[in-house]
Amino acid sequence: MNHTHGGFWKDSNKIGIFFVLLLILCLIWYAIHPVARDLHLQLYQISFAGFSGMNAMSILLAVVQVYVWAYILVGLWTLAGVCGKGGSCEKK
Repeated sequence: MNHTHGGFWKDSNKIGIFFVLLLILCLIWYAIHPVARDLHLQLYQISFAGFSGMNAMSILLAVVQVYVWAYILVGLWTLAGVCGKGGSCEKK
């Protein structure tokens, strides 16, 4: 499978950085908008392996997992052949 848009590694890296920025935005929202904090913590615990609370280690684990998910999702997208045979994602 040919992935020519930006290359698998470049695309995955860009999406990974985007996911990390979204996570940081969620963490900032958790800090400045103290509504349903227990729900936030429970959702983080469900979403990220090893997340135990708002501490540095849990946040680092969440950041790493979010970044890795980008590579997994781009890989699955490529394997599914969504971009077509030439790596072209344009509709015909």
